[in-house]
Amino acid sequence: MGMNTALKTVQILDNAYGVLGIEFMAAAQGLDFRAFAFGKGVETARSIIRKHVAHLDVDRPLNVDHNTMKALVKSAEILEAVEKAVGSLG
Repeated sequence: MGMNTALKTVQILDNAYGVLGIEFMAAAQGLDFRAFAFGKGVETARSIIRKHVAHLDVDRPLNVDHNTMKALVKSAEILEAVEKAVGSLG
């Protein structure tokens, strides 16, 4: 039963990375429509996301963006950049 649990845990983590990636994309998209300055951490996270995924200005398939964001969340690049800008979040 331990192996089944381990495999299921890997699937759950993969799904969580995907969901967080979607949330980050949606947040960056929303921030793109705002015309005021954001905090250092928010702006850092947004710039990292935009370095990897372009603003959605025309309808396009999002599977490539989704996979890119999943890998970005998994790599912790956003977290590391934000912590470098504002200090430890832990």
